[in-house]
Amino acid sequence: MANFVLIKQKYRENPIAVLRELVGQGRIEGSDYVALNPRRNDVKLGSFRVDISTGRFHDFATGDRGGSVIDLAMFVYNCGIVEAAQRLEDLFPFLARQPLAVQGILAKKKEVDVCYIWKKSTVSEHDYLRKKKISIGNARVNLYGGNAHLVIPLVDIAHTTKTVCSVELKGLQFIDGDGRKSFPLPFKGLFHVASDYGTSKEVIVIVEGYATARSIAESIDCYVIAAMSASNLRCVVAKIAKRFPNSKIVIAADNDETGRKTAEDAKQAVKTTEIVYPTHGCNDFNDLYQVIGAEAVKSCFKEVLHD
Repeated sequence: MANFVLIKQKYRENPIAVLRELVGQGRIEGSDYVALNPRRNDVKLGSFRVDISTGRFHDFATGDRGGSVIDLAMFVYNCGIVEAAQRLEDLFPFLARQPLAVQGILAKKKEVDVCYIWKKSTVSEHDYLRKKKISIGNARVNLYGGNAHLVIPLVDIAHTTKTVCSVELKGLQFIDGDGRKSFPLPFKGLFHVASDYGTSKEVIVIVEGYATARSIAESIDCYVIAAMSASNLRCVVAKIAKRFPNSKIVIAADNDETGRKTAEDAKQAVKTTEIVYPTHGCNDFNDLYQVIGAEAVKSCFKEVLHD
């Protein structure tokens, strides 16, 4: 017999994966997952919404509604509660196991299971991505306490393959919808690969943050790395230069006092490093990407890419 209470509890561990299976691809809007109604010939997103944290759903056009993820499965499969619960357990075995809450893991910073959190995350939309006008790249989205968080994978070695292996992950950065950032583990010396992992490393561009790195990766065909903070930039530049002595290392610096000082300090660690700043009075390359566009970002790297 299916455990209805446990299914509802366990659903919160990875709700996006369950919702994608039940109602298909959709988008995250605040605390809702917006998708097409699977029981009618919907052509436009908007009226059918599911509360991500509970599975409670409502179609404002038809009046269809339910109060939990089990109700949603009943609606999708047009069946009774017992069959709906059984189908959920068959599709998602983790719904039948004892809870292991991500939030509980995060509370024990020294015991964070990076691979567990990563595997429970999915490629999805996120408010921070929309705000910065960038695509998700190699990041993912997870849900903690009912809120969608962007999950940025951190590594200590540049990948030579086209995909990231969970065993290689050393840390994570979390970004909520308002842009607040946190690191559950120390990240000194770690970095995020913002470009495709298999991109040529003839030129390696290193920046401070994820959004800036994604803006550059979407504008030029180079291997792009985010050091995740100004304080970590020098360490990452030195590490990458040592591993790839024949690559051209370019720092894409923020155009403010801290950014310029940090970039110059990193250049002292690796004398051959070049520094590029955003143009048009923008503070960073994400600002330039949003205000002017990808071509403006690309033009900033014209000289270093063709030397």
